[in-house]
Amino acid sequence: MPTGSETGEPAAGPRASWSLSPGRLLALFCCMELLVYIDRGVMSSNGVLGSLSPQRGVQGDFHLTLPQLGLLPGAFMLGLLIASPLFAKASEHFSGLRLIACGLGIWALAAAGCGLSIGFYSLLLCRMVVGVGEASFVALAAPFIDDSAPQASKTRWLATFYVCIPSGYALGYLIGGSIAVPLGWRAPFLLEACIMLPFLILLVLLPPIKLAGRPAIRLKMKSGQQTGCLGRLESLMPVVFQVLREVGVLLQHPVYVILVLAYSIYTAVIGAYAFLGPKAGTETFKVPGSTSDYVFGGVTVLTGAAGTLAGGFVLDYLGSTIANAMVLCGICCIVGGGFVIAAFALTPTLATFVAPFALGELGLFALQAPVNAVSLWSVPKALRPLAMSLSVVVIHLLGDVPSPALLGWLQDRLLNWRLSMSIATATLAGAGALFFVGAWVSGKYPDYRKEDDAEGGDAEESTGQHAALLSNGNEEAGPEHL
Repeated sequence: MPTGSETGEPAAGPRASWSLSPGRLLALFCCMELLVYIDRGVMSSNGVLGSLSPQRGVQGDFHLTLPQLGLLPGAFMLGLLIASPLFAKASEHFSGLRLIACGLGIWALAAAGCGLSIGFYSLLLCRMVVGVGEASFVALAAPFIDDSAPQASKTRWLATFYVCIPSGYALGYLIGGSIAVPLGWRAPFLLEACIMLPFLILLVLLPPIKLAGRPAIRLKMKSGQQTGCLGRLESLMPVVFQVLREVGVLLQHPVYVILVLAYSIYTAVIGAYAFLGPKAGTETFKVPGSTSDYVFGGVTVLTGAAGTLAGGFVLDYLGSTIANAMVLCGICCIVGGGFVIAAFALTPTLATFVAPFALGELGLFALQAPVNAVSLWSVPKALRPLAMSLSVVVIHLLGDVPSPALLGWLQDRLLNWRLSMSIATATLAGAGALFFVGAWVSGKYPDYRKEDDAEGGDAEESTGQHAALLSNGNEEAGPEHL
């Protein structure tokens, strides 16, 4: 096996003392994921709490029109779209943990920039850069968790991670309002940037490690080949063409393609709930906007956490096969959507609305862990970071970016929130059907968890690197062993 000096890796030394057990690595990623989605919730809360008359929040400070205000929550998508595949490809050349640290460092600077912005365009630019920073985490965190989780508990570990998405978003709504009222709308952005710093420092101190299925992070340079940062940058010059080729390879995996299309429909519906659900509740049940915000936010926090964890446990109990995961996702869409339609169409008051809506969201959030697990298992291990990046980009572009505008267009014509929300929710039947199709065809294609991606010395090197990072880990431990 090559030595540290031959590969460019630092020799074992003081940094080994900063190694984490698998459970602690999961906890670290969960904390960072929570912060990322709290930021999204904080940004969305500005749309609800701000106003031009009286001048309040970001809308009042910068005199924003409604179209300008509507651009801000989704602006991160541009940065995410550009940077996600680049970070995924860069993981072939650099340590994944270093890339996550780099990306979230950019995220922290951009979040602070939001709090210090001087107008609409500076705020819009910072929101785009937030997406650049988030891209590294989107591409690499889930593959790291999949590599380090015990074989029998992989879906539960992923569920523990993905529970931070609905919880973080809803908490961002609540925290943004609570802090913005006494301290101003800038304060939550500055606070979240400061909170991210200790996690970044820890990532920098951890030893480098490569993902399973990736080539060695730093390869021995050929004679006459330039070393150092310049040499690495030159090696990344054709990255765009490589990414496009690898996207073409991903599109040849039908299970993955079907999954992403179904997940896009699901994300469109969830995005519509998040953006226009409180407004629909306010106008349908004639309650104050703050009451509707707290009801929707509270239900989302509780059902998001419980549903996501339940989905992971149920799939592990049934057997974590791709077919079982797709069937579970289809059932969640059909049953969960049915309860939500009943809530909007049939309940006379907000009090009676809560129970069926909560049951519906519980079912819908239960597919979070299985759907992301299939994204990892249905493609070759070397393509997992790109698969996660592409999935996130597509589900936003086809899902929650256009869906609020489409639902608003529908409501303008129907002038009936009960009917509009029921029609939007009914599209989940299409997602459910696609999930069932994916389950049916999955038997014809491989489950790539079984592939042997490491050969000879590379396998030994990969094992050694994982052991260095995930020292003192319990192979049978669940996410509760932190």
